[in-house]
Amino acid sequence: MAHHTKDLKELSCKDFRQDCDFSVRAETEKEVLDKCRVHACNAHAKCDDSPEVRERIKSHVRAVQM
Repeated sequence: MAHHTKDLKELSCKDFRQDCDFSVRAETEKEVLDKCRVHACNAHAKCDDSPEVRERIKSHVRAVQM
């Protein structure tokens, strides 16, 4: 039986030194960024969606295999 792996993107609040256990995995970087943006705004009142902030967040997204 062959094992199939799936490539995912991952990001967590810990990547930004936040005392928060939120993490997200999704198939695309866009999905990760969208979920992160909503969480950051709702949980941390960080609602800045400027290009600079998006680039900073993107720089922390990593690829994982599941």
